[in-house]
Amino acid sequence: MSRIIRNERSKQQKISHLHRFFVRPECVEGGRVRLDGLEARQICSVLRLGRGDQFAALDGSGRALIVRISEAGPASVLGEVLEACPVDTEPRVRVTLLQSLPKGDKLEFILQKGTELGVARFEIVTTARTVARPPEDRLAPRLERWRAIAKEAAEQSCRAIVPQVSGVPALAEFLPRLAEFDLALCLWEGEQRQGIGEILSRNRSAENVLVMIGPEGGFEEDEVRMMQAGGAHAVSLGRRILRCETAAIAAAAIVVYEMDVEASLA
Repeated sequence: MSRIIRNERSKQQKISHLHRFFVRPECVEGGRVRLDGLEARQICSVLRLGRGDQFAALDGSGRALIVRISEAGPASVLGEVLEACPVDTEPRVRVTLLQSLPKGDKLEFILQKGTELGVARFEIVTTARTVARPPEDRLAPRLERWRAIAKEAAEQSCRAIVPQVSGVPALAEFLPRLAEFDLALCLWEGEQRQGIGEILSRNRSAENVLVMIGPEGGFEEDEVRMMQAGGAHAVSLGRRILRCETAAIAAAAIVVYEMDVEASLA
């Protein structure tokens, strides 16, 4: 058993030293992998990899294919699969981060760091105090960019999956979905009695956790009451007031640690 564990760890280390790319299922066929478009240009023009070099192709199923390049050009890269390795990097707990759309590039930071920490899904919403409200005709390109950021962060951090990014409905449209989660947490600076650690310690068996973060200025009290009526728990991160991007990353890190890392060390 110990030899098997050592072999698996050795494969994980090998993957971590290779450039990693998520590939569509149709890109893998008969022991060969073909990449085109942006990935091919990145391999050839940016990373300057060529024939004989290796990279890891992540297929989103929890495995990585170690690929040796046989043909390389800026339009297409073709390689042969040398071996398949499991990618055991996903947290036991599935964390969904609901983030009220913040101003500027704060959301890009949240998507990148949240992905690195293990967030499985991002739900972007608007709330009463949301300032940034993109017009409908600019939403599609923004979603495309946000998804690209999550994909790049997933490749960098050797995730087994690419987190999903959805948006941007009003908070009230999302509230009926609270019942989908084992545990829903609303981060609110007005909560004085219950810290996030306290509620997590009472819900160790939760496997599907929702973390809700407000915009600059936080949630309004009426919004918090609506979330509580749907089954969410209002929790505090402490006595200090955090920026929305800080709260999002801090909360995600706490949930993953308490529900996954801490449990695995027990």
